[in-house]
Amino acid sequence: MAASTSGIARGGFEVTMLPQRSEDVPGGDPVGRLLLSKRFHGDLEATSHGQMLTATTRVEGSAGYVALERVSGTLGGRRGRFTLQHSGVMMRGDPRLVVEVVPDSGEEELSGIAGTMEIVLADGVHSYEFRYTLPGPPEPPRPGFEADLR
Repeated sequence: MAASTSGIARGGFEVTMLPQRSEDVPGGDPVGRLLLSKRFHGDLEATSHGQMLTATTRVEGSAGYVALERVSGTLGGRRGRFTLQHSGVMMRGDPRLVVEVVPDSGEEELSGIAGTMEIVLADGVHSYEFRYTLPGPPEPPRPGFEADLR
């Protein structure tokens, strides 16, 4: 089996969030729903579309969100699609965020992709660092391989 390829992709992105009608949670804190649209630049040249659910609390600086986004584009010269899953919480202003590739979501030349993405927001500008692995290309048949099958 061919060795896998590891990499770190870096760049920026723009995001558009479109609030949607959300259902009221009886006796609970507000839950919001947004449609996401992103444009990635840099080592990952791609677009994505997805949905986000948010929850706020009565405590300032505490909240949570989950999101799924389908990414389509080119990474390390390979073209294809994959899905990212977000899980974020903020506890009294202290944020934690995990963004990772949904297992087995890769398609085309990004089939088999795995990884995690760090998102940074500084001075109103979004950037990412995406640590990923991809399976290597299939190994060519060994000379005489056909004879082994007889």
